[in-house]
Amino acid sequence: MRRSQAWVARSAGVAGAVTGVLWRALPSLLGVGLVAYGAWLAWPPAGFLAAGFLLLADQVAGRMPRGKSGGLS
Repeated sequence: MRRSQAWVARSAGVAGAVTGVLWRALPSLLGVGLVAYGAWLAWPPAGFLAAGFLLLADQVAGRMPRGKSGGLS
């Protein structure tokens, strides 16, 4: 394989991996965005507070130990 073909193949692999991660994260990010937008419509500071709280809760839940069933213990 020529050098330029190998570079293209590596780039395609990286692009595919990044696209896969973003595709899996899209529903969560869309949900957080919609809840924050709804709160912002009611009162603008509430939108920022809701978004921050939901992202913080997601980070905490991601660091919790998981049981054998895959859910939170």
